[in-house]
Amino acid sequence: MVRLGLRTKFFLYSNTLIFVTMGLVTLLGVSHERRSLYEAIESRARSIAEAVAVPITDALMYEELGLVTETGLIDNYISELLNRHPDLLRYVVVTDRQGIVSYSNRWELLGKPFQRALTQEAVAGGSQLERRTSSWGERILEVRTPLHISTRFWGGLAMGFTLERVDREVVAIAKRMAVLALLLMLGNSILTAMYVETLIRPILSLHATMRRAGRGNFGVRALVRRYDEVGELANAFNGMMEELEEAREREKLQQSQLAHTEKMVALGTLAAGVAHEVNNPLAGILTCIETMRANLKDEKLCDRYLDLVEDGIKRIEHTVQNLLDFSRPREVRPEPTAINHSLQHVVELVDYQLRKNKVEVEFQLDERNPIVLADHFQMEQLFLNLVLNAIQAMPGGGRLLLRSREVGGRVIVEVRDTGVGIPDEIRDRIFDPFFSTRGVGEGTGLGLAVSYGIVTAHGGKIQVESRVGAGSTFRVTLPARRDAAPGEGTS
Repeated sequence: MVRLGLRTKFFLYSNTLIFVTMGLVTLLGVSHERRSLYEAIESRARSIAEAVAVPITDALMYEELGLVTETGLIDNYISELLNRHPDLLRYVVVTDRQGIVSYSNRWELLGKPFQRALTQEAVAGGSQLERRTSSWGERILEVRTPLHISTRFWGGLAMGFTLERVDREVVAIAKRMAVLALLLMLGNSILTAMYVETLIRPILSLHATMRRAGRGNFGVRALVRRYDEVGELANAFNGMMEELEEAREREKLQQSQLAHTEKMVALGTLAAGVAHEVNNPLAGILTCIETMRANLKDEKLCDRYLDLVEDGIKRIEHTVQNLLDFSRPREVRPEPTAINHSLQHVVELVDYQLRKNKVEVEFQLDERNPIVLADHFQMEQLFLNLVLNAIQAMPGGGRLLLRSREVGGRVIVEVRDTGVGIPDEIRDRIFDPFFSTRGVGEGTGLGLAVSYGIVTAHGGKIQVESRVGAGSTFRVTLPARRDAAPGEGTS
């Protein structure tokens, strides 16, 4: 379907209105002129016929009384009449009481019945007018008038006046009015185009600004160049954009605060694992130091134990660095991020919780190493929330499946557990902030809400499938980074 813009619609509506109006005016004007011309020729034809009927009636009466001995008088009247009006009069027919043609310039009609001859009854009605087409194809105005004196009836007179001249004048008038209408419509189109540009351009500019705002650019502002309703609308739009920009900044701050809060909760959950990962190497280091003190002269033993001390310190450094990397506040910075690496790093962070809760982990990662344009640390927080949520759903142990794949330009990550599942009645609420099924003090209810915010902020979506007693699957879908080479990403 062709989509017409506001400028085109306004131009078409305006010109259609003018076209219809001028068309109606032209039709009415032509109709009026045509009616006036026909009325004029009818009046003239009636006057001529009634004027001619008088001498012809007298001649017929004188012939009947024997007062005129000269023949051809009526023929002379007809010839003279035709000579006076050669461009108007086509035929003259005089009929007797029986409707037989007695005089006419049409010789072929003489002595024959005239189909439209008048009878005695026509005396009371007067002259008759009829528009008809002649036998030779010409439009004719025929005037028929009775030949009578008082109630004495001698016959009828029929005269045919051509309408060709009137028709030509009507056509000429119609052409002139059509040309005038076209000129007026052309002038109106030019004026309408100028008016449309003056009126519609600010509206279209405001529309384009609104579309940019609709795509998320809240920094745009409409130009206010008018002091009418359009200017008021632009001012109102600018005020609304300022309020939206402020609200967006407040929302970003709130989201950041919520994410930081949930991160601190996750750090608390990881603390036991960190303590375990630090205490074990420390205990080994202390043992090595005590052994070395007791055998300071044994260089080989000291060298071997120094290597063990160094290995333990590196393990502690690695554990603490992971914790610091996760906990340190950072500005959101989208970059090519390897999804497989994020999943593996998250599992490394929660290794102690997995072992403590007897949860086995299975990886089914796409060998193409899917890459997304995202904040690396937010991705890790997203998957850490989902993994911790899965561990908590399996208090008696279970199996955790982490799967990644790229399909049709989208990267799909699944976190599947074999835990208790989510009841149908609360499934629609699990992404609400502060909603939690755990007891007071066991969680903030922000984990899944923060995860949802991270996914949507990166242009993706998160879905959940669950069955009570059979486990749950959280499916995250993100746009793939198409221009990333295999193996690219933050590590």
